[in-house]
Amino acid sequence: METKYGKTVKVAAPPPAGVRGIVVQPMALVARQFFKSLWRPSTILYPMKERLENPEFREEVKVESGAPIGVGEIWDNYRGVHALNIKTCISCNLCAFSCPDTCIEMVNVDAGGGKSKKCPQIDYGKCSFCGFCSDACPEGCLTMTPAYTITTNNRKNMVYSPERMFEVFKVKLPQNPTRIALPANEDVILLDQDLCIGCNACARDCPTKCITMIEIPRAEAKPGEKLPKRIWKEPSVNDSECVRCGTCISVCPRECLYWGARK
Repeated sequence: METKYGKTVKVAAPPPAGVRGIVVQPMALVARQFFKSLWRPSTILYPMKERLENPEFREEVKVESGAPIGVGEIWDNYRGVHALNIKTCISCNLCAFSCPDTCIEMVNVDAGGGKSKKCPQIDYGKCSFCGFCSDACPEGCLTMTPAYTITTNNRKNMVYSPERMFEVFKVKLPQNPTRIALPANEDVILLDQDLCIGCNACARDCPTKCITMIEIPRAEAKPGEKLPKRIWKEPSVNDSECVRCGTCISVCPRECLYWGARK
């Protein structure tokens, strides 16, 4: 004990010297930790036998407070490897469009019946795990899971194909919540009727098939006036089925479709 700044403080005793300090005390500490680990092991046998993203193992692992590691809101919202449900993907391209790292590429996959469709392929060598892609997915088919192991000694293995992410989806890991409904104030797709030529490109490429071409009255030419060449049909958008992917706007040759406020 000694006095410092008017207060009595306890001074740590100097470490023992000689054989006791060099051999006996360190060996006693090691033995104490060894016997303690026999009934409360602190090492996870990763990666061959125990993995935290395994739902069964997550229930078994405990911390000192008695609560399981990884059970709760924080762990289930962890942004790890993506899971993709190929069956519900509509090839809207919103995930690739919203990716700030340009690490998503739309590639062809077998859709059955001799048909193919485009689904996202992710390069984890570029991905920053921001979650923008899963937030933008209108169908909730691209989500993020607590799977965290993507280490490899080959850069090519960092590229996850749609089929590889579909295998992750089949494991049924906890997935981040997806967007259920569109915001009430979100813009809708509007049409400039004077520019539209009725080419059907928007309805043809719409991933949700929410655009139909409706017939409109054929205009009569005034004396000396020549009518523009066009098909006398215009697109009608079913707003309740539209996912706001913008494909129709991007394929329109006359740029007659555009985003606008609800009327």
